[in-house]
Amino acid sequence: MRFLVRLKNDRSFSPKDSKRLTLEVYEVVRDLGVDVGNLRVSSWAVEFDLLVDSKRTVDRAVSFLVKQVGGLITIRELDRSSRQQNSDEAIRVGISLFNEERYWESHESFESAWLTAAGSAREVLQAIILLAAALVHLQKDEFDIALSITRRADAKLPNCGVLFQIDLEQLKGMVSRILVEGRPIFFKLPMIKAGQTCT
Repeated sequence: MRFLVRLKNDRSFSPKDSKRLTLEVYEVVRDLGVDVGNLRVSSWAVEFDLLVDSKRTVDRAVSFLVKQVGGLITIRELDRSSRQQNSDEAIRVGISLFNEERYWESHESFESAWLTAAGSAREVLQAIILLAAALVHLQKDEFDIALSITRRADAKLPNCGVLFQIDLEQLKGMVSRILVEGRPIFFKLPMIKAGQTCT
C-alpha cells in the first residue's frame, strides 16, 4: 500500500534538508517494515510517500513521524483511484493545490484536464503542469532540474491573456524573472479576480 503523507513543517525545514530528512524519516519507520520515498519540503509542509503492508502499519508509522517532524495535515492512499473530475473541476482543484504548494497533487489534477483539452488551453495546461513538475523538483532540492523544466514551461506560456482566471501575462513575467535570475522559487498562480481585466 502506498500513502501520500503531509506533515506540518514545524521545524522550518527547507528543500536543502530533503535528502537528510528522507534518511531521518526512514530511520523512524524502518523497524515497522515501512519504506519512504519522494520526500518533498515546501514552506509549510513535509510530504512523502509511505510504502506499507497494512493500514494499521501506516497509522503506527504516522504517529511516530508526527513526533519527529510535525503534525499531520493530510494522508491519502495513492493506490486507490481518485474520483473522476470534470475538466473545470480538475482545473479549479489544480489551481488550489498549486497555490498551497502541493505541486505533485496539482500536477496530477491539471494532467486530468490536459488529457481532454485542445488548442491553446492544452498548451497552457501543459506549461502549468511543467511548472508544477519544476517546483516538485525544487522541493526535493533538485535546483538544476527545476530550472530546466521551468525553461520548457516558459516556451509554452503565451505573453498575455487570461485562461482559467490565471493572468498569463503576470505568470509569464514571474517565470521569466526566475529564469533571468537563475533561481527557482515557490510561487502562486496569479489569478484575475471577478470583474478584473488583464491589460
